[in-house]
Amino acid sequence: MKKVCVRCGGEKDETEFLLKWYGNRAKAYRRNICYDCYHALRPNHATDEKPEGRTCKRCGEYKPISQFPTARQCTYGVEPTCKACKLKRRREYVAQFPDRARNADLKYHYGITIEQYHAMREQQGGACAICGTDGVKLVVDHHHGTGQVRALLCHLCNALIGCAREDPVILSRAITYLGVWASAAE
Repeated sequence: MKKVCVRCGGEKDETEFLLKWYGNRAKAYRRNICYDCYHALRPNHATDEKPEGRTCKRCGEYKPISQFPTARQCTYGVEPTCKACKLKRRREYVAQFPDRARNADLKYHYGITIEQYHAMREQQGGACAICGTDGVKLVVDHHHGTGQVRALLCHLCNALIGCAREDPVILSRAITYLGVWASAAE
């Protein structure tokens, strides 16, 4: 399917236009600007010769360039605010607006809102979906390949699934292994 770039006016194939993603890569649409025009507007400074250091725009300290987060479109390929200041600002924001920060994190990482999280918690009775432990903080379990949210788990059960690489064969072997050693201990 053909599409016209609003910047250069060229008629190009739809695949030559940028994708804009929503949420956890659930929905996407093609932008009105082609890749060539987009890259011409946003120069890549990551390959620029970097100086030894830079002054942070927030704290005013001169620091080594390695103390700044990378951002290819910024001068020297690094952000103007150092990592420490960026982390401090994030912590202040989370302390001031905990619900807003939690909602943004859930939306960004899993594509769900804090209301949906609370509804899932209520549906599970406030307990882990695997071990049934209640009264603990529950984390969102999701499939790493598809991004699909599965349930809320306690930290240990979520780590169990992650360490098993989400493979049921590994988990069944672990059950067999524990069964052998449990019978040997008796």
